[in-house]
Amino acid sequence: MAVPLLVRFPKLRAPSASWPVIPAGRRAAYPELAADFAVLDREVVPAFTDYDKAALRDQNRYRRQQVLILLGSALVTGLGGLQAVFPGQRWPGLLLALLGIALAASTRVAREQDSQADYLNARVKAERLRGLHFQYLSMTGPYAGADRDIALRRAVLAIRAGKEPE
Repeated sequence: MAVPLLVRFPKLRAPSASWPVIPAGRRAAYPELAADFAVLDREVVPAFTDYDKAALRDQNRYRRQQVLILLGSALVTGLGGLQAVFPGQRWPGLLLALLGIALAASTRVAREQDSQADYLNARVKAERLRGLHFQYLSMTGPYAGADRDIALRRAVLAIRAGKEPE
């Protein structure tokens, strides 16, 4: 059993797999939708997979950066306390200064990389593409008519461009 705190703890390597929107086991229960699943696999799944993987990678990077900042801050605090306990020693102060500079530099790099914004942008696009699956399968709105495949392609292109599908 995983400790709840560590379930979302960042990994050294980002996840490389994207979970399917509708797993194959669930699809088998709806054979009448096989043609629609094929269209979704061809038109939506590649884009969804790309954005989902990018979101997972950027989320993991962002969380790793935050953990590094938290651990570094705790270490700097501990060294500050050590310097207060041993005021005659120079090494805690020097180590404190070096670690503080390194922590400030890593925080600045983390902010400049803007992993959180990248993660959020990719996640929004992935979730909008996930929603297209269910809109298309429901055969409502722009996906109710005979040109529903064309509407789906347009929606995927709009989401890729960062626009709202029409």
